[in-house]
Amino acid sequence: METRRERKKQQTRIALLRAAAALFAERGIYGTRIEDITERIDLGKGAFYNYFDSKDALLAQLVADGIDTLKRDYFDTLGDHGTPGERIEALVRLHGEFFAAYPHYEVLFHQSRGLLHLTDKRVTQLRAVFLRYLAHLGDALVSPAELVSWSEDEKLDLSAAVAAAIVGYRSFRLAAGLPLREATPADALTAGVPHLLEQRAAE
Repeated sequence: METRRERKKQQTRIALLRAAAALFAERGIYGTRIEDITERIDLGKGAFYNYFDSKDALLAQLVADGIDTLKRDYFDTLGDHGTPGERIEALVRLHGEFFAAYPHYEVLFHQSRGLLHLTDKRVTQLRAVFLRYLAHLGDALVSPAELVSWSEDEKLDLSAAVAAAIVGYRSFRLAAGLPLREATPADALTAGVPHLLEQRAAE
């Protein structure tokens, strides 16, 4: 049975994650310090390290939570049916619904990807989180029956191309202050990916 101390620690950990999510959305991950996060919940800076090894570890946990939510509440609604084109259109729509419901994840996903260009060991946890995202996306892109003929590397390669089109399109449109049009990445992807899948099946 969970003790009062364990419950208190879990509550503080959740409070740190929520405070960090709010601050990252306001100031970005680069403009937020550990002391900003701890001050938001009236916690001493030194106590932060009882919960997370670093700001990067906290960021990795936040992104992981977002990806778990995206899979559970959005990707998993697809089921096993639909043509590749229909599944792609649905995935574009589902990403849009996810980011509309959780706008802070748009900032987190965008800025944290920039960290992954570093060779620093700090990004190891975050890299594993994004690899999980690509795996989930690959599972959602191709029906289980079709996945049998795909290697893990091929699935991740396709996932990266689709993720780049969906999330990259959103990032650039928003960066330029332009409104989003879900049909654009959906049309671009449905024109190319089904053809790629047919080629792959014929090999």
